[in-house]
Amino acid sequence: MLGPVEVRRDGRPVPIPRGKTAELLVHLALAAGTPVRADRLLDDLWAGSPTNRNTLQQKVARLRRSLGDPSLVAGGDDGYRLAIEPDTVDAHRVLREVGAAAALFDDGDHAAAAAATAAALALFGEDVLPSAGDWAAPQRARLEEARMQLTETRFAARLRLGEDVIGELDAAVATAPYREELWELLITALYREGRQAEALAAYQRVRTRLANELGLEPGPRLKELEHQILTQDQALGVRAGNLPSLAAELVARDGEIAALRDLLVRNRLVEIVGPGGIGKTALAIATGRTLADVPVWLIRLEAAQGPDDVLDTAVAALGVVGGEAALQERLRRTEAVLILDNCEHVVDAAVALVERLLDAAPTLRVLCTSQVPLELSDEAVFELAPLTLEDAVELFALRSVRAGDREQVRELCRSLDGLPLAIELAAARTRTLSVEQIKRRLDDRFTVLSDPGSRKPERRRALRATIGWSYELLFPDDQRGLWALAAFPGGAPLAAAESVLGALDVPSEAAIDVVSRLAGRSLVIVEEPTRYRLLESIRAFALEALAEAGLTERALDAYAAWYAEQAASSTEGVRSAQQAEHLAFARAERANIDSALVWCEVNDPLRGLHIAGGFGWAWIVLGDARGAQRLLAALAAAGATAPPRERANALLLAAWIEASSGHLEPAHHHIALAADLVRGDRDLEARCAYYLAYVVSHHGDWGDALALTDRAEAIYVEVDRPWDRAANALFASRAAISAGDIERAAAARDEVQRCLEIIDDPWLRVRRDAMLGELARVELRFDEAVTYLGRAAETSGRLGYLQTEAYQLTSLGRAQCQAGDYDSGAATLGLAVAKAEGTGDVRLAALGRVHLGRVLRALGRTADAGAALEAAAAFHRDAGGGEQQALGDTLLAALDSDSERLTALLQEAQRDGNAPVEVFALDALARLTGNHSLYVTADARMDSAAHFITERDRVDRHAD
Repeated sequence: MLGPVEVRRDGRPVPIPRGKTAELLVHLALAAGTPVRADRLLDDLWAGSPTNRNTLQQKVARLRRSLGDPSLVAGGDDGYRLAIEPDTVDAHRVLREVGAAAALFDDGDHAAAAAATAAALALFGEDVLPSAGDWAAPQRARLEEARMQLTETRFAARLRLGEDVIGELDAAVATAPYREELWELLITALYREGRQAEALAAYQRVRTRLANELGLEPGPRLKELEHQILTQDQALGVRAGNLPSLAAELVARDGEIAALRDLLVRNRLVEIVGPGGIGKTALAIATGRTLADVPVWLIRLEAAQGPDDVLDTAVAALGVVGGEAALQERLRRTEAVLILDNCEHVVDAAVALVERLLDAAPTLRVLCTSQVPLELSDEAVFELAPLTLEDAVELFALRSVRAGDREQVRELCRSLDGLPLAIELAAARTRTLSVEQIKRRLDDRFTVLSDPGSRKPERRRALRATIGWSYELLFPDDQRGLWALAAFPGGAPLAAAESVLGALDVPSEAAIDVVSRLAGRSLVIVEEPTRYRLLESIRAFALEALAEAGLTERALDAYAAWYAEQAASSTEGVRSAQQAEHLAFARAERANIDSALVWCEVNDPLRGLHIAGGFGWAWIVLGDARGAQRLLAALAAAGATAPPRERANALLLAAWIEASSGHLEPAHHHIALAADLVRGDRDLEARCAYYLAYVVSHHGDWGDALALTDRAEAIYVEVDRPWDRAANALFASRAAISAGDIERAAAARDEVQRCLEIIDDPWLRVRRDAMLGELARVELRFDEAVTYLGRAAETSGRLGYLQTEAYQLTSLGRAQCQAGDYDSGAATLGLAVAKAEGTGDVRLAALGRVHLGRVLRALGRTADAGAALEAAAAFHRDAGGGEQQALGDTLLAALDSDSERLTALLQEAQRDGNAPVEVFALDALARLTGNHSLYVTADARMDSAAHFITERDRVDRHAD
């Protein structure tokens, strides 16, 4: 009855007439064995229509005939009863299942709860009781509520089982936006996937919706959930990381997975050791995916070439910005498992990084894959054995296109030594060869390619033989396709592969077919977005074959030339409406660009400098701290042979990146070197001036910054460089705002607006909006500040400027409070802190916590305020200071009623002219000492602090 009426007897459908006969059946079935009075049936089924009992008796008679058993509808004129058990009616079953499923969930049997709710929900049709009239409204409401409760229990059970339910929960809250239980599940699911910022954003969505549409606040459970997320309560659990799904089922490794899980419980460092192709990576990923309670991060080291690359790969995998310090800070805050994959070619660098990370993060665990042990103390080494013969046969059967004689398959798998990669490559050949043909050829290949006198492990010789056999089966163009793809340590986009294939004499019209055939033979992995990558062992074999053909230099020259060609258009592209596309390219091609730069250092230094200079601006926008090292290395390789303009460009780009990451002295030095190179080049002289303005701004030297931007502006009157002119004006505005020169700030704002009429650079427009917001805030136009800063933050997030987004959310949260919306301000500041931590920018996270502590204190959430301020103070102590440290220390001293500390902070603030700190310190001392004249002094200083704080922030002032 939960859909159109359907009756079955002994498993066979029983047709029931539509209309009143079906409705009568529904009414009696809902009562399920309990008599229903005739008057009640008449009133419900024919409400408002004159009907006598004869009509009812006729419908009863027709129903009895349809059911084929008159005894099923018992009774007479006084009433009728359907002689069935309640469990035979779907409506009764689902009502019973609500409680039963909840009990299973409470008992911890989440799999059974998920299965029970799925079965119960499958009974529902699109409409509930569609054959019944208005009289069934109460029953309909009860059943709809049951459907919702079953849905919630099912989501909760699946969440406990580690399933990804975020997309389904998003759809569910859109359909039922006022069900707070669904929102709780969605927020929890986001947090457990490591998406803390999105979890807080979801809380903000439901809070706003409840307030705007119902005039209600979130319930206590939702509020507590927000608090747990802000404080990173371990009780919530976490499921995060970057593990991919396994491309195919892992065969016969359940025992190994269980053993590795047990080792990880008892050891902080576990290593899977075995030959190439034995399945170490797949086993590590499969093990990681069973760890539902901790974030697991996969760090692929196949493209790494040294210590810097190992560190960069780890930093990139976790998405942090700020190098190793930020990586350690990220890992120190929570339990996590790192999977370092393919360590054998960078063992020393991997050992050094693992030791440092384990020392810095006491709760961290590391799972490594390598062909050799790392040989660290306290390591647990797990030697991965080949598959047993029976397991190898099962794997071959699953992967092969056509079956063969089982005994022949057993002989083939025995020849392959149980190595999964070799077995899968052989199985792929069943598209064109029989098992007998494969077995015969493979036997020949082992004989030809084995080397009994080699000191290399026997299993490595077997894998090389397998790859060599597969290679010999390829067409000549397909072999060259492997050579071309082997040039790319980070995988290749199609256009890049085509370019190198052309240099190796493969016609351009054949390139796509070559790559497709290789992918079809499982020799090439196709990733999304479309990209082609070789397995490590296959790439190594292909590079050897390329060298034997004497074509290595030709291939690598074409490889470097292609990236040089992309570099030529990168800066212009990043500074245009196509910015997102160019940034995505620079991000995806990082390993390949680095490899090209290494090759160029020896073979073509000028080309290397051209590549580094071309991608330099992309590295700036992406916040890639390694960009400075790449630029300076390319510059050193090129030396004095490079044109002065290119050398100066590299120095300036490196200086910008250095200043962004806090390395101000080398930034000063490199700008000075650039200035010596470009005397007389007015364009570069202007760049030197405003780049230096950017650097000195980090020291707070606002007067010097304004003088430098004035110098650049004077040149740009003569030199037509609208993009640089806009960037210069943005720096001028920032310096003027910080110096309190509103007139100059407004003039710089107008200059930015004029330039942006002819420039379409999203990054500049975001910076412009942020500048307008800060200017509006200083001028006490707080509603406008919220509009501008909100737009800047939203655009930054959408375009992937993660550091910028976090900073602008911090400014937005402050502006929302100054506009009077403290609840939204607190939520935004919490989101800013989460996003800053997500990128590894712990300094910005500390700044956000200072402001969050101030706002939470104003909201009366004293304990939460103290926790936020203590976390910021801990960072400032470790780092030796930071932005708004004095403000955070003052608020903490006020919470602790520490008069001595407040007095010292007040004196320091009076020397520095720090009006907001003065106000807070004076208010707190007045409350503690009873000297109310201090309130008067604080009131007078509010004129200078009103752009920063509001009267509501003055908790101590209003306490009296």
